[in-house]
Amino acid sequence: MKILIIRFSSMGDIVLTQPVAAVLREKYPQARLDFLTKPEFSLLVEAFGNIDNIYTSENNLKLIPKLRKNEYDLIIDLQAKPNSFLLKTIAAGQQTVTYNKKHFLRQRIVKHKTNETISSTVELYFSALKKIGIDEEVRPPILIPTSIEKYSFLKFLPDLKHDGTKLVGIFPGAKHFTKQYPFWNYAKAIQLSPSNYKYIILGSGKDIELADKINKQCSREILDLTGKLNIRELISVINTLDAVVSNDSGPMHIAAALQKPQVAIFGATHPALGFAPMNKKAISLSLNLECQPCSLHGDSFCPKAHFRCLNSLLPETVSEALQQVIQN
Repeated sequence: MKILIIRFSSMGDIVLTQPVAAVLREKYPQARLDFLTKPEFSLLVEAFGNIDNIYTSENNLKLIPKLRKNEYDLIIDLQAKPNSFLLKTIAAGQQTVTYNKKHFLRQRIVKHKTNETISSTVELYFSALKKIGIDEEVRPPILIPTSIEKYSFLKFLPDLKHDGTKLVGIFPGAKHFTKQYPFWNYAKAIQLSPSNYKYIILGSGKDIELADKINKQCSREILDLTGKLNIRELISVINTLDAVVSNDSGPMHIAAALQKPQVAIFGATHPALGFAPMNKKAISLSLNLECQPCSLHGDSFCPKAHFRCLNSLLPETVSEALQQVIQN
């Protein structure tokens, strides 16, 4: 049997497809299980530990003959957009299924026209499994990290954890502005935390400026690794940490998939949309204002022009939540 899973982006959404792959591997242990994604996420899918071949959508014209040649018995579309519809159609699998993304329910939640919530995006992904007769209980994603010892330039990290030191990762970035906790609040939360907490700022190259601003606002020494790690290395670094603080972002879901104590900060988006980290060691912080959520994925500006959802979330609250997850 040959199975293809399609999910192009984004980082967090791809992490949340891992349970689907895990169930398929359990149900069809001898099957060939392939995954189609964007090139920048191939290392993330590799960390699933159960995928046979990873295809990337860098050049669809070259990709299409390969997919057709594979003659898939089953294609599972976890993107549910025109580009995935086109590729799965051309790939001509014997059976194709698409997950129910509950787009209209999510829009009603954003527009505050319902009190209904979505427990998890993974639950939505599992709707595709139900279409092929697999009715499994929803489970959290699990990633398999590479040992930090493999990377010579990161071998010093475990040595930072001595004499009760707690290593905390901060992810100040997010794809959209209305999901970013203000950098000055991150800086104050760091300042408020116990002296044995040592901080590492992490993120992509786009977060370098944010990291620099936080560093300038703090009198404490902070290690800055923004823009210096690929996804495989990032997963390994997160796995060495004692806790993670982040916005609603891809790294939030990576930390959850590694079951790290974490604080997840929500602004324009909301856990009610199914985005909360699937992690019993997580605390999700949201002020639950009347205007929250105002967006499904975040935006470049606050539609109310006050941005209270994050401006009014006190650094003291973040610091207390961090201490709570570490102590527990």
